[in-house]
Amino acid sequence: MHHFGIKVSIIEPGFFKTALTSLDLIEAELKRLWAGLPNDVKDSYGATYLDDYMRMQNFSMNILCCQDISKVTWCMEHALTAQYPRTRYGAGWDAKLFWIPLSYLPSFVSDFIVNVLLPSPKGTRKS
Repeated sequence: MHHFGIKVSIIEPGFFKTALTSLDLIEAELKRLWAGLPNDVKDSYGATYLDDYMRMQNFSMNILCCQDISKVTWCMEHALTAQYPRTRYGAGWDAKLFWIPLSYLPSFVSDFIVNVLLPSPKGTRKS
């Protein structure tokens, strides 16, 4: 886009408390999707997988979600109005300290980190 005189800025927000991150809605949708899975798929994940996943999600969302959505709008305003906008904006401490650095790591390292944080299906081991 640079060749056409267009400056592109990427805004990478972390998690913020909005209707989109409402745990009640997320859990209801996960339960609906889990109920629609064939039994052999559910069996391959194990009986406790959904509960383990939702417990981890509740824990992480309560820690990661920021109340102050103005951090995102500040990034948008700066990207649109600054004489020299940044190429990348990280909105929220989790984006700056976790998600963006994670995206720069080699995939085997980021896979390992995510694998450690999320529950594993039954019969698999953490690597």
